[in-house]
Amino acid sequence: MYDGKGYLHFNYKASELAPKEKAARVSLENALNKIANIPAAERTFENTLLAYEEALDTYGDALGQAGFLAYVSTDEKLRNAALEQAQIISAYMVEVATRRDIYKAFKELESLKPNLPKIEAKMLKDTMIGFKKSGLALDDEKLEQFKEIAKQKSINSINFSKNIRDYKDYLDVTEEEMEGLPEDFKNKLEKVNGKYRVTLDYPDYGPFMLNAIKDEPRKILEYKYSRRGGKENVKIFEDTLMLRYKSARLLGYKNHAENRLDVRMAKNVKTVNNFLKDLEKKLKPLAKKEQKEFLKLKEQHTGVKSKVLQPWESGYWINLHKKLNYNIDPEIIKEYFQTDIVIKNMFEIFGNLFSVEFKEVKIPVWHESVKSYAVTDEETKKVLGYIYMDLFPRDGKYKHAACFDLVEGKLLKDGTYQKPFTAIVANLNPPSKNTPSLLKHGEVETLFHEFGHVLHNVLTEAKYSSISGTAVSQDFVEVPSQILENWAWEPTVLKRISKHYKTGKSLDDETINKMLAAKNHAAANFYLRQNFLAQIDMKYHTLTKPADTTTMWEKYAAKIKLTPMTKDTYPQASFDHLMGGYDAGYYGYLWAEVIAQDFFSEFQKHGLFNKEIGKKFRKEILAVGGSYDEEELVQNFLGRKISNEPFLKHIGLATNQK
Repeated sequence: MYDGKGYLHFNYKASELAPKEKAARVSLENALNKIANIPAAERTFENTLLAYEEALDTYGDALGQAGFLAYVSTDEKLRNAALEQAQIISAYMVEVATRRDIYKAFKELESLKPNLPKIEAKMLKDTMIGFKKSGLALDDEKLEQFKEIAKQKSINSINFSKNIRDYKDYLDVTEEEMEGLPEDFKNKLEKVNGKYRVTLDYPDYGPFMLNAIKDEPRKILEYKYSRRGGKENVKIFEDTLMLRYKSARLLGYKNHAENRLDVRMAKNVKTVNNFLKDLEKKLKPLAKKEQKEFLKLKEQHTGVKSKVLQPWESGYWINLHKKLNYNIDPEIIKEYFQTDIVIKNMFEIFGNLFSVEFKEVKIPVWHESVKSYAVTDEETKKVLGYIYMDLFPRDGKYKHAACFDLVEGKLLKDGTYQKPFTAIVANLNPPSKNTPSLLKHGEVETLFHEFGHVLHNVLTEAKYSSISGTAVSQDFVEVPSQILENWAWEPTVLKRISKHYKTGKSLDDETINKMLAAKNHAAANFYLRQNFLAQIDMKYHTLTKPADTTTMWEKYAAKIKLTPMTKDTYPQASFDHLMGGYDAGYYGYLWAEVIAQDFFSEFQKHGLFNKEIGKKFRKEILAVGGSYDEEELVQNFLGRKISNEPFLKHIGLATNQK
């Protein structure tokens, strides 16, 4: 995993992955057998639970960053080999998690009722719940069924993501059809037979859908975009829904959602549905009011009267409405946000707030465009961990923006702390011949968001790897990322991170005021869409029999949100969240945002750059990871229960609810 200097290395060969895994598996089996053979009366936290965790860590470390390279390597052979190994490892982990002898060992430890400290007691409790959810309370026959289902689910998830990543389609458009697109956008596109090639990658797709004046090219591109993953992914998804249901029933739950939720803050489907329905009720009137404005604008410009905006036109008319009413052009604003300058100042702002420093260092990376940074504690001057930034698109690379936890922080046997390594992988606009990498303000928000996850990982002080960094309840994990987005809207921050790539000037006060005035433009439509995605996720994962998920999407899109689904498309085939860990969990974005905005209200009260509040947030939220229940984390930081008023205020809704 490490090179000779304590840094990660990424120089893997496809041919070495399988032998490494086999050797690591032998070592893991030996360690597990040793744990299983300890006499019942001699069991302790250290020789059972901690030994189990360390054995799994050692196995995971043996393949180093090969799994991560499946998402970012330029070597197709290595990517495919890493994906193949990921499938093998995932299937093997099902076997490990369902070993009867290991479960028996933990039952023996539990029966001794050890007098454990709070953190260790929570770990034992959570581990026992995990074993039960792995099917170990089942009889042998049902356990075998459960294991086979788990293996197939894992394979399905990997193939689903691969199908999206490998999906290739594009639209070749003429100069005339590029009307409305800025020159820097056109300059970075590949030209084929005299036409511009617009791919389905978001740096191409997003700007085109927002700015292309002609309707037909947008209609064709949106159709292609909404078919990503193909019908193969529709089948994989629908098969997986039934596999998840069968697993839940074997464990004694009514459906998959109930199985997933009982260990989260929300606890059950009823709570989630009430939360989402209440928010939908509040959003609908404002969203309808917004839609009337957009439809009116379309009629004024085209003479066409419509009842709804179609998916291929909503982005364009919403964007034009914003430009005309707030005199803000995202393409012009973008010229002020140079990626390097945004990142430099982001480091300084949050470094000061959380008492750390970020310094670029030359350590091994997986691609020449990747930059790496050491994170140093302001007071002790000790290096806490390392950050990588892989920000621009390339073939075979992960298509979205995400934070990857490469090495968890944890206390080692020799008393030292294992330094965490974490990476932001994104697909921002790359530099061109004439311009540096420039960010739309929404992309600045995304960068701040992912940096919140990075800080959660790299500033951890958690004692054990299983509770380190972002290892918290899934409906809490987005809190640190969502709270950081708020600083991307602060006037002093906007001044600081902006510098026009030609003039060198920061954003002026008038422009910033316009941006703030437009901050909640179409917010109700945005949050209603998020609400729809969360509700359709719940609908899918409370299914008890096979269903046509495309028809369900179409039905609930018409019912909940204001933009219908394009005919003959299947958006669920590229909804990677539902196959990549957010199944019955997409509501968590909204749930966590309520918490994040309440947390942010403390900074608003005491000062947005108040180092004492920053230190408190670092200590009570970022440093502890999953050491304590999330309700306790909230209480420790706020000194009270959560209020939804700051969230409602944040999105422009009345705050008369208590």
